[in-house]
Amino acid sequence: MSENQEKKQNEKQVVSLRFVQNVEKQFTAEMGSSLQFTEYEKTLAQHLFLKVDQALKDFEDKRLSSKQKKTPYSWDNINMSKLALDAVHRIALGLDALLPNHIHPVPYFNGKTQKYDLDLRVGYEGKDYYRREMAVDKPVDVIYELVHETDTFIPRKKSFKNDVEYYEFEINNPFERGKIIGGFGYIMHEDPKKNKLIIVTNDDFDKSRKYAQSDTFWSKHPEKMKYKVLVHRTIERLQVDPKKINTKSFAYVEGQEDEERIKREIEENANTEIIDVDEYTEEPIVEETPENDKKDNNPKEKDDSKKSEQLSIETPGF
Repeated sequence: MSENQEKKQNEKQVVSLRFVQNVEKQFTAEMGSSLQFTEYEKTLAQHLFLKVDQALKDFEDKRLSSKQKKTPYSWDNINMSKLALDAVHRIALGLDALLPNHIHPVPYFNGKTQKYDLDLRVGYEGKDYYRREMAVDKPVDVIYELVHETDTFIPRKKSFKNDVEYYEFEINNPFERGKIIGGFGYIMHEDPKKNKLIIVTNDDFDKSRKYAQSDTFWSKHPEKMKYKVLVHRTIERLQVDPKKINTKSFAYVEGQEDEERIKREIEENANTEIIDVDEYTEEPIVEETPENDKKDNNPKEKDDSKKSEQLSIETPGF
């Protein structure tokens, strides 16, 4: 290992330790002085650091390669107090940033602080995980299926003739299934009478697509976006048990996505693209906008700004 590499590694270890300590302090402030990080929670904090560190490296590499004159993506330019607070609540829910689609760090430049706010976006697998773990009646399994036009899907809802909700599903042509016409989620319990069948129609997919600020990912990855909608629509039907969770963290994480999206739309003029699917490799694009540019009252420039790339992030309202 070269002297330069060793120096960088030591610097990363220092930042990692400081990050975990900051999160621990915020954890104590938020959750109470009597609560301390468990060893597992410390591990989750370290995993989150590694995820964020790699994300910043990727963003910085892209910034340098494109020769964009914007603030470098480095730990020195991150709003650490906000990051620590957001990290606390995700760790409290047991989210592991190194697992696929649990957490996606996306930086947004804040003109007021001249630093990047990191949005720790919870992926659909992360939401599936904590919703299952914290359900009043934890399911033994949850099945997600997109239905294509050549498939046979017959829902069997609960009725006076049938005390168990179930379905019949056959893939008749596995290699040419045709267009997606809907989907369903099936929540299974030890007591089959508690099983739930959730049906999602093409209209439901279209409504979620309309909520998206950008159509980029729906155009590029329609099947994966529909699957994402299906997971959210299904897993939200699980009733959360307040005794199993930190209610404050649950409310914070669940409500933050909409709040952050509205705040970004007001404070920024940027374009961001993100999708939480394993195969997606493109990096989100974040346009930096100085604070004084946003206060310009020139009508013509305002009109021109509408024609430019606006904040666009995949946060369908589902």
